[in-house]
Amino acid sequence: MSSLKRPPVWLGLVLIVSAAWALDPEIDPVLRYYWEHARDAVPRFDPNVRGVSYEFTAKTYRHTVAKDGFIRKTDSITQNYFYSDGTLDSIRTVRGVAKRFKNLDLSAPAVFQKEYCLNLFPNDTGGPRLAIGMWSDSLSERQPEGLIVIDRYQYFPYSLYLYFPDRSGFSRFTRSFRFSVVDGYVFPDSVWEVATRLGIFFPESYRLETGITDIRVTKMAESTRP
Repeated sequence: MSSLKRPPVWLGLVLIVSAAWALDPEIDPVLRYYWEHARDAVPRFDPNVRGVSYEFTAKTYRHTVAKDGFIRKTDSITQNYFYSDGTLDSIRTVRGVAKRFKNLDLSAPAVFQKEYCLNLFPNDTGGPRLAIGMWSDSLSERQPEGLIVIDRYQYFPYSLYLYFPDRSGFSRFTRSFRFSVVDGYVFPDSVWEVATRLGIFFPESYRLETGITDIRVTKMAESTRP
């Protein structure tokens, strides 16, 4: 798999692929076309929805960040994940202390049933990658906002950038994902989380960086077998 890279600076933006009823009837017909096709395609590429068995290795760095922005402390962990029929079966820690990473989450948020306003970015080059922005209506519940980049022709996601405006216990919380296609399924290959957690005496800022490698499908979905 490709190596872990830093996410783009536009972390305050986010993905969007939601249900068709979330679309404004006056929405650009080109955006409607890509939105609906991506909405329908994503479950076909999702190994958990398809009931696929698979495994991978995840190496995570947790950086504690000081007020001046410099890293004060770094912990790391390497773990093997095993999924059976689309459900997490077990995690084996290869190196590091698991209790320091007990809240580690590598799953992309389920944004598809949420309602958003959408827009296409104005500088679209017409290339294979298409960026769709999304934001919440100010009158509704504040959902994570940001940007999704999809394949223009097959509609699976390349990357996802999320900003959570109302994350409980945090003054700032962003999550970003990069995806790869393995055996016809889409898996995260890099996950970033940048946050400032509220504390009793002072806030704590940290950055989580996870690289996912050695993704291996051990059992395909029944409908995709020869």
